[in-house]
Amino acid sequence: MLATFVIGLREGLEAALIVGIIAAFLKQSNRADTIRQMWIGVGIAVAICLGVGVLLQLLRSELPQQQQEMLECVVAGIAVLMITYMILWMRKHSRDLRSSLQGAAGSALARGSAGALIVMAFLAVFREGFETAVFLLAAFQSAISPIQAGIGVVLGVAVAVVLGYLVYRGGIKLNLSRFFRITGAVLVLVAAGLVMSTLRAAYEAGWLTVGQQQALDLTALARPGSVQESLLTGMLGIRSTLPVVEVIAYLLYAVPMLLVVLWPPKRTPAPRALGKILLGSAAAALVVAGGLALAAPSVPAPRTDVQGPFTLVEAGGSATGTATVQAAFDALGGGSAGTPATLSVQVGGVSTSGSSVLTATGHAAVVLANGTSVTATTFAGTPLSSTPDPAAAGLSTTLTADQLAALNGGRLPVGIRSGTSGTTYTASYTDTVTPTVTADAESGIVVGVDVRLVRTVQVAVADRAPVQVGAIGDTTLSTPPAALAPALAQVAEFEHSRDINQVVGRVIPGLLVAFALVLLAFGLPKLLARPRGPSATIPATTPATTPATQPPVDRSPQAATPADRPQQSLAGSVPPRRP
Repeated sequence: MLATFVIGLREGLEAALIVGIIAAFLKQSNRADTIRQMWIGVGIAVAICLGVGVLLQLLRSELPQQQQEMLECVVAGIAVLMITYMILWMRKHSRDLRSSLQGAAGSALARGSAGALIVMAFLAVFREGFETAVFLLAAFQSAISPIQAGIGVVLGVAVAVVLGYLVYRGGIKLNLSRFFRITGAVLVLVAAGLVMSTLRAAYEAGWLTVGQQQALDLTALARPGSVQESLLTGMLGIRSTLPVVEVIAYLLYAVPMLLVVLWPPKRTPAPRALGKILLGSAAAALVVAGGLALAAPSVPAPRTDVQGPFTLVEAGGSATGTATVQAAFDALGGGSAGTPATLSVQVGGVSTSGSSVLTATGHAAVVLANGTSVTATTFAGTPLSSTPDPAAAGLSTTLTADQLAALNGGRLPVGIRSGTSGTTYTASYTDTVTPTVTADAESGIVVGVDVRLVRTVQVAVADRAPVQVGAIGDTTLSTPPAALAPALAQVAEFEHSRDINQVVGRVIPGLLVAFALVLLAFGLPKLLARPRGPSATIPATTPATTPATQPPVDRSPQAATPADRPQQSLAGSVPPRRP
């Protein structure tokens, strides 16, 4: 509410002062007939600005969610630029705003052009109204309560109109320089909040992917949903949790702008000196950015070696085993084609190994032994097959017809004729392992492995192809929570190194480079501007240096005209003495 109140007060007062001064000039110049036309122009400007605000809001509401975030990012960025320009322009012209407007109005009336004053009023209201529409749209987007934000702007505009009328009537004498300095400091904080809103919208739109590590947690000071958080968010755009990129951008904007607004005008350096200061600060920012980029710690390369063995345990059963994985994961989870991987699974003394293609299927919460969970990517693998050794696996090499019927649900499999119960068949087995790998795709660190082991049996029949009998085992084994800690510790170490590299080597240098470019844009024109030369002086003349060809000048007091007296004084002449 405070942010919208200050915006409405500041913009409304500036427009009210301009319109009031123009109206006073028209009235004093006996051109009251044009005042009505001026108010018509002001009304048209207000209507256009309201239409612009409504159109932007309607456009935003009709867009999909991601496009809404994109529009919010663009609007908030434009609002920051416009507020910054307004603050800097008003700091420069607030002391002579009244006199400059009076001079412009007087020149227009001297040329007999009251229409120029009407256009001036229209453009003033249109400019301030358009800026206000953009500011308020950005402020409403970041406000918790749109109703309170609306009340704030209505109150701000109302107070501005009253102050403008009182200044116009001469009821109060407003120190514009002090007023705009105080409101400028508040607007700097509001604009800094809009900087954070711009970056937040850019992240939600998918334009900004770095610097999202949490830098500040203000939940102890302003709990989510509390009055304190509403005040911080509604007034200054500060939320209870802030990422690194938003905090750094806030400081880089707020600190220099507060110095500009609050610095005493009488102590402002000369333009060339100020240009040197800005360029020196820009050079220092670039040096710091380069040093941080070079000094940033490197990120470990994603793992592509063999990882494991990972312990496998059957849930509620006694089967145990191990698994090893070798794969080259990438940040996209293997892409649409999947990630080739080499797996080796050993269960019950039987080893199954081979190449499997892992495809990302989503994310899963990996639960640790202490109850905490970590989110990782799950990859479904293509099955691996092997033929176990019956002796090593403790399997029978022959099966009777009765055993085959028992394995097939009480009936003999198709392809085996009914015979005596004592008939035996030579049996062989096939193990099919379907893996599911849980890993951190960016670091390539495998956290855990789940496998489903299905063992099928087939028998040899004379003069026929082997007959499939059915499955004699279907077991699922997983890595227990107690065995996940080492891999997750490696993931945490990798993410820590990545975060430091990203913040120190990319986020801070990038923001410092942008900060330096802004300083260069302001400093170069001041440094390259040509200094103004000394003002021309009128040389003193004496009778001895007066050319002989000039006629004598009567310098008596009676002969001197009022226009000549200043000229005599500048020439250094002395009035003649009385006789």
